[in-house]
Amino acid sequence: MALIKVERYIHKPDCEISKVYVRGQFFCYAIEDAAREVKIKKQTCIPVGTYELGVRHSPNFSPKLGHDMIWVKNVPNYEFILIHHGNTVIDTDGCLILGKTIGTLQGKDGVVRDAVLNSKPTYYEFYASVIEDIKAGGQQIEYTSV
Repeated sequence: MALIKVERYIHKPDCEISKVYVRGQFFCYAIEDAAREVKIKKQTCIPVGTYELGVRHSPNFSPKLGHDMIWVKNVPNYEFILIHHGNTVIDTDGCLILGKTIGTLQGKDGVVRDAVLNSKPTYYEFYASVIEDIKAGGQQIEYTSV
């Protein structure tokens, strides 16, 4: 069984909303870019499948957060897919954005978008719960769609 399971269950034209499970237990919600037949760079979620997890330095996130990031490795035609905090698809380029609840937010551009909320504390709790297992190696994340 994968350490982390991402179950995409709300499918919208611009995003996927998921339930995230850790060790088989519901942990939080997530938002990603939309699933698309043809990939649009920085606007398409990674394909359903099971992927190896690792850690890597992110020039964007690591200095701000003070740690290496959880990295979804070896995704065909994608690179540097991370798990991090944020709220809407504006905050992701294919990465998984975590939050405690689902809602909507109005962005700086005035557009109201689907969102995950309470993201930063949820991310820190998630990171703490899985990072040692991921650093030890051999862990996977499974993406499904229902």
